[in-house]
Amino acid sequence: MLENELSFVSLTRVSLNVIELNIHAKDATIVNNVSFSLPNGQLMAIIGGSGSGKTTMLNVLAGKTNSSINYDGEIQYSRDAAKEGSKADEKVTTAYLTQHDALAARLTCRETLRIAADLKLHLPKQERYSLVEELIAELGLRDCSETFVGDSINKGLSGGEKRRLSIAVQMIANPSVLFLDEPTTGLDAYSAFLLIKTLKKLCEHGGRTIIMSIHQPRSDILFALDQVCLLSKGFPMYCGAVVGMVEYFSSMGYTVPERCNPADYLIDICSVDNRTEKSTLDSEGRWNMFASEWQERCSTKYDTSKETAVISVDPSPPSVSILQQTFILTKRNFLLSSRDRLTLFAVQFEPVIVGIVVGWIFYKPDQTSESGLRTIAGALYIVGSIQGYLLLLLETYRLSELDIKIYDRERSEGCVTAFSYLMARRLSNLVQEDILIPLLFAIITYFMFGLEANAGRFFTYFGCTLVSHQTSVAVAYMAVSISRDFSKAGLVGNLTFTLQSMACGFFVNAEKMPVYVRWTKYIAYLWYTFSALMSNTFSNFGCHQINGSEVCTGDQYIDTFGIPKNWISVPIIITFCWAIGFYLVGLLFFQFKTVDVTLAKQVSTKKKNSNEEKDISVDTSNESVIVEEKLSNESITEGSEISIDLQDISLSVRQIQLFEISKKKLIGHSHKDILCSVNASFRPNAINAIMGPSGSGKTSLLNLISDRVCSNFFTKFNESGRIIFNQQPVMKSMFKSVCCYVSQDDNHLLPNLTVYETLKYAARLRLSHHNESRIETRVRTLISDLGLKNCANTLVGNDLIKGISGGEKRRVSIGIQLLTDPSVLLLDEPTSGLDSFTSSTIIELLKKLCQQGKTIILTIHQPRAEVFADFGNVLLLAKGGRVAFNGYPSAMIEYFNKEGFTCPQLTNIADYLLDVISVNIQNYENEVSSKERVNALIEKWRVISSKDVRNVNPTMTHSEFTSLFAQHIRHHASVLVAYKVCLSRQFKVMTRNIDSCFARLAQVPGMAAILTIYFAPLKNNFTGVMNRLGLTQQYTSLYFCGMLLNLAVYPAERDNFYQEFHDNIYGIGPFLCAYMTLEFPMAVLSAILFSVLTVMGIGLPRTAQMLFISMYCSFIITTCGEAWGIVVNTLFNRPGFVVNVVSIILSISSIMSGILSLNMPKFWKGLNYVSPVHYTSMILINYSFPDQMKFTCNDGGRNSDGSCLFNNGRDVIDNYGLHVNTSVYLGVLAAVWVVYRIIPYLILKADLELFKR
Repeated sequence: MLENELSFVSLTRVSLNVIELNIHAKDATIVNNVSFSLPNGQLMAIIGGSGSGKTTMLNVLAGKTNSSINYDGEIQYSRDAAKEGSKADEKVTTAYLTQHDALAARLTCRETLRIAADLKLHLPKQERYSLVEELIAELGLRDCSETFVGDSINKGLSGGEKRRLSIAVQMIANPSVLFLDEPTTGLDAYSAFLLIKTLKKLCEHGGRTIIMSIHQPRSDILFALDQVCLLSKGFPMYCGAVVGMVEYFSSMGYTVPERCNPADYLIDICSVDNRTEKSTLDSEGRWNMFASEWQERCSTKYDTSKETAVISVDPSPPSVSILQQTFILTKRNFLLSSRDRLTLFAVQFEPVIVGIVVGWIFYKPDQTSESGLRTIAGALYIVGSIQGYLLLLLETYRLSELDIKIYDRERSEGCVTAFSYLMARRLSNLVQEDILIPLLFAIITYFMFGLEANAGRFFTYFGCTLVSHQTSVAVAYMAVSISRDFSKAGLVGNLTFTLQSMACGFFVNAEKMPVYVRWTKYIAYLWYTFSALMSNTFSNFGCHQINGSEVCTGDQYIDTFGIPKNWISVPIIITFCWAIGFYLVGLLFFQFKTVDVTLAKQVSTKKKNSNEEKDISVDTSNESVIVEEKLSNESITEGSEISIDLQDISLSVRQIQLFEISKKKLIGHSHKDILCSVNASFRPNAINAIMGPSGSGKTSLLNLISDRVCSNFFTKFNESGRIIFNQQPVMKSMFKSVCCYVSQDDNHLLPNLTVYETLKYAARLRLSHHNESRIETRVRTLISDLGLKNCANTLVGNDLIKGISGGEKRRVSIGIQLLTDPSVLLLDEPTSGLDSFTSSTIIELLKKLCQQGKTIILTIHQPRAEVFADFGNVLLLAKGGRVAFNGYPSAMIEYFNKEGFTCPQLTNIADYLLDVISVNIQNYENEVSSKERVNALIEKWRVISSKDVRNVNPTMTHSEFTSLFAQHIRHHASVLVAYKVCLSRQFKVMTRNIDSCFARLAQVPGMAAILTIYFAPLKNNFTGVMNRLGLTQQYTSLYFCGMLLNLAVYPAERDNFYQEFHDNIYGIGPFLCAYMTLEFPMAVLSAILFSVLTVMGIGLPRTAQMLFISMYCSFIITTCGEAWGIVVNTLFNRPGFVVNVVSIILSISSIMSGILSLNMPKFWKGLNYVSPVHYTSMILINYSFPDQMKFTCNDGGRNSDGSCLFNNGRDVIDNYGLHVNTSVYLGVLAAVWVVYRIIPYLILKADLELFKR
């Protein structure tokens, strides 16, 4: 095979010595007494079972520790003084590959690497890009070099391709020391082997020191390593040269069998098997012997007296200047935003829609009346606040949920600074957002408001919208720098903006607000913006002569707000300074506050559960047999086994792509064949495996036959072929009703539940026809069978909460589907990310199920040799979804032998056959020869399979299928059971997530506290009238609070529900009812606290009636905001788009409530009758101004004859035209609320049952 050469420049050679390393986390010791010596130019792997401490040890070696982890012992990086001629202070670079890929979804593979090269390499452009092309070829990325990375919404690279790309991003920096955490996760056997060959080449030719953790190395990968550290339960079983490892264990009586992968065998014998009491005792005894033997050997093994130059190794500082970083990041950001056309369209079209709506609502009011002047003031407040607030929400979500993850990775790599990231983000958005959005909004609203046609006043108006926009974006930047979690960042941003609204002078008179908060107007940028807008609009406005002196109505009006005449330039400059200040605060937080991943705590359960946990290790072997027999007797009767045949299965996809700029098309189309005429047979009583390299369509085949391939408006899947059960063709929906599906990712698992709780809740839903004790027994048995006993009370965890390992998550996902003992079980990569011991336990469990007559179909990347031999049937797919073989493993070996492909000795036959049907695209010569080989094999099998007899029976009807396969069909949990389980689970998740729970409870009362500070006490004068109007308007802000609460909680619950809905466990009703059951008490509690503060504290009429009216209205507004959140989060998965759409809807509703614009056009008045905030505003105003309430006018508000404009509450209602029948409005509001709760149900039902079919 022709080998590529990589043109990396020479680097500093670094060796590593580790002496008696112990790693501690809180009260637990994770890694115990590890010592080894790794010379430069060598490749080392840390191997072991899931949870053995591999990733933690790698993190400590790389210096990636956090506050919850500490260690003792010595970690010495050194340069060999005798061999190195480099300077002592020469920079030593490192790189670290995490388990999770953090890549920009809308960059191609080549673009991602070029940008990484631009950021990390100080080389000429031609050399940088030449190195990129070499890495693309070396890592097998040529076929996908122009493919977008993609994400869960927009499909792009496969999981294996993303992994290789992440490795290339780290390798591009040419580090002296390279750390890789599970680099082969998601790769097929051939790709994994080529990757390790590349790493070995980098060590040998460049002198790099490479350390990686790996779960399941194949034999040729193992012997390509120089050193290995085998961990089990945090203790070293062996740390040293690979060539001596087999001999070391042989000396203790454990000889590796001839046709077995040594890594698989050694991990097996060093693991503790706690499935039964006997296996636990035997394996623990063996483990104790290995651990004590190695501790004795390593105590005298390492000689530390050799003269070395100890150096400090940290993540490399930026290789390019801040100016170059800014330029590169700006170019990338501009590219990403221009490709996210849906969000870009929404962001740029939003000011047009909102501008037209706002302009129409406030369209040219009467500028001579009191209500007209109030309407103009309301319009100017909206201008100063609305656009900025919408961008505050959007930017907070975009940063916290999407963009900041890439920044955190690049910052940890040392190639990006906080300053360059900020400057690049602002420069890339300068034209597309920061200037365009305020300009469009200003042009539309200025002239629709009917303001003075004066160029100077217009550009001042535009300047105010510009600085308001910029300052709000700066607040979002600061909020995300304080917390990456959207619920916390949203709380910071929302309360900050509430403070701005209170102190701006519109709702509470700036001159008359309480003295203890009057100073806050000086720290409220919105007060400066609003003052500049008011002064710009009303200074020298409406002037006329009275008794020879000039009197200006506008001057008098702004004087009631405490705003000086012609006070414009200073407030605009101060607002801009506030923007800079917020950016500086954000920079400081980004610079000094790093992202911290905390370890999950062990969750203490009730005493009963802890006792049960002890019983697991005592009785599980018997329980397992009993449960399996019982379930088997229920489901298996004579002739009930299901044989599955696939006949001419094909799948292709056609995608509509908007705004194809490169092809100069408004709408473009792309077509791809995923599966091509797949014919296969899957039999019961044996494991059926689908094998193939990445991109061969393995997952797509499982998705297709299980009816999980869903078209939408932009993506259309074309399917053909037939699925046959026991010689009877069936529809995909019938197949779905009898099968269980374990998907490849575990994102649906709720991070705040323990392993035991996750399985227990799943069992209560799936086994609802069993009694509680039997459900408990089944859960405990599965925990034991799956090897999850040691982590049963550990939280599942996520990116921010370090919980169980990736392998343990995989087993939890499998366990959920095994609960029902399904007749047909589909598993997508069930052993991906698992060590060899855990993989073998999973396969053994599946073999037991097969013996009960189950039909099990799984996709698999790297089966062990003994596992491959146990497969009942193998479907071998080549890239492009083409069949290379289908049949028994023994027949497969014989077939390929006849074709001239004989497996070498001491090589896993499965790995070898995958190598044979894989295309090597590292260079052109290898690609041509391997493609010819693969195409010839595919054509040969096509000719052979074309001779098979085709099934021509008609497809079964639903009634026929039900009668024949009734015992196999899975049924819904009852509505009541599903509701109870969902309610209990959601409550536990909510109470465990203290941060989100606090944010949920604190937002509404926190807003009430701010309102109380600013409005209390209300007085019975003209200022008091204005303040009461402002206070009732502030109730509409609860609409936004409801939406934010939903965004913080609903998406995770939705994803978990989607998984269970597709598993046909329960319907939409129980899920939404449980969600609302938890939502309502919290909303009621928030409403009570809110109303107590606003009514009793501020001084709205202090009556029981007013208190209950306030509680009623605030509850309605908050829950209707949550309803909007459910609707839009159901329709759209793109976070930025969701936030923008919901914010526009709620903003328009708040503006239309009837208080800001007192002379709305009839169209908007009619539309207002479907808005709950209109009813709540009118109800609150009418109850806030009772007829008997008296007002004075010493502070303003007089008629021309000197009489008071408002003498009592009735005068206020009549003057502004706000009188309504409150009894009718209260009843209609309840009806509107019911409709708002029904709409989410209908939307969710349509989305799942109609649009996604």
